[in-house]
Amino acid sequence: MKLMWRLSFLGAICIFQAFAQTTEKPAPYQKQAVVAQNADTIHISANSPRPLLQTLDALQQKFGWAVDYEDPRYISHMDYVDVPGDETRPQMPAGGSFTVDVPAKAAEADALRLVVDSYNQSKNPGRFEVRPGEQNRFYVVGTGAHDGKGSISSQQALLDISVTIPTRQRTIAETISLICGAAAKQTHTTVTLGVSPRNFLEHAPAKIGGNRVPARELLLQCLAATHRNLYWRLLFDPSSKGYFLDIHAVPRS
Repeated sequence: MKLMWRLSFLGAICIFQAFAQTTEKPAPYQKQAVVAQNADTIHISANSPRPLLQTLDALQQKFGWAVDYEDPRYISHMDYVDVPGDETRPQMPAGGSFTVDVPAKAAEADALRLVVDSYNQSKNPGRFEVRPGEQNRFYVVGTGAHDGKGSISSQQALLDISVTIPTRQRTIAETISLICGAAAKQTHTTVTLGVSPRNFLEHAPAKIGGNRVPARELLLQCLAATHRNLYWRLLFDPSSKGYFLDIHAVPRS
């Protein structure tokens, strides 16, 4: 009788341990990166579906850097995960934790390259590069991700696509929609204007256009025409296989 009781007790312990292991959840994502600084170094710790973007947001909040960010296309299950219970967006990028140390006095270009190089060596999804632009601007552009065979494959960035937009006076919102539509048509990918100062863009006129001009260049002209410190986030949605273009303003200090 005692032997049977002991066997039952040990069996219950094993079941409990197995249940605990199978129900253990990973640490929840952070709303924003944690930033710590000593005299010489800034330590940034991110944990997000897009930890590189969260790191850039932390640098923007600390230094006011308006860095534009563009996702690659996440088409492999190695780069996105299912979100149980979310019917609107059942998949999201499979990011996680990412930490990096940046010299406190590093120039913007050097800091961004250090961050992106460190990210590209992590196990998080996507491969990126830093590109300098006009008006002392920098872009962090997704240039690769896992393909259907599980290998990292190079991609053409969506905003590298050359588009033609008739040059005429229209609202900035209308021009941005035309840019998105032209890029979408060529890539057979939906591009939707998402979070943005929509009311302002719909009432701000500007004369913008060009013949076979990179979409990124025209988009930059749109933002420059507002005379505000704006930047964009081009986010790929694994659920719809399309992009959302978000536009934000750098908060005034």
